[in-house]
This record gives sequence, C-alpha cells and structure tokens, in this order.
Amino acid sequence: MSVEVDLVLNFRCIGLLGYGLFMAVYALLALHVVRGDSLIFFTGNTLSAAFVLASNFGAFNLGSVLIQIIFIFIALSAMILRFLEDTQPAGPSFEDV
Repeated sequence: MSVEVDLVLNFRCIGLLGYGLFMAVYALLALHVVRGDSLIFFTGNTLSAAFVLASNFGAFNLGSVLIQIIFIFIALSAMILRFLEDTQPAGPSFEDV
C-alpha cells in the first residue's frame, strides 16, 4: 500500500492556516483583546506570515513572498525593539512630551 502525499495541497493548507492566524490576530486586536504593541500580536503576525510564505513553495507568487518577508522583518524588528526597551532604564514616554 502506497500513500501518495500531495505537497502542493499541504502547502496550500499551511497557507490557509497562516491566513486564519492573520485574521484571528487582527480580530483580537480589533476587539481590544490584545494591544498593537504586545508580544502576542507580533508573534501571531510573524507566524502567520511565515505560514503564508511557506505556502509559496506550492504555488509561487512574488508579490505574496515580498509582502510576507516585509511582515516578518517588521514584526521581528518590533519584538527586538520591545525587548531592548525592557532592558533599558525607563525614560520619558510619548505621553510625557
């Protein structure tokens, strides 16, 4: 008995999972369950972009690849900045200015 794996279908499913995660993260943001500067928000965006990016191995789309790479770069940059801010002594915030 041979099991045939449809890789294109698997990559499409990964892409749909990424889409679902994108929608879930933005729904949580819109419903004020998470904040736009929270680690959950940026982690969800990074994971969902990675899933959608992986789906391009099944059906390549240059526009999608570029968008996902930028989303991943921005989200990782934001997470690194948040981490660095947490390790620095507190300074004035935007509300103080």
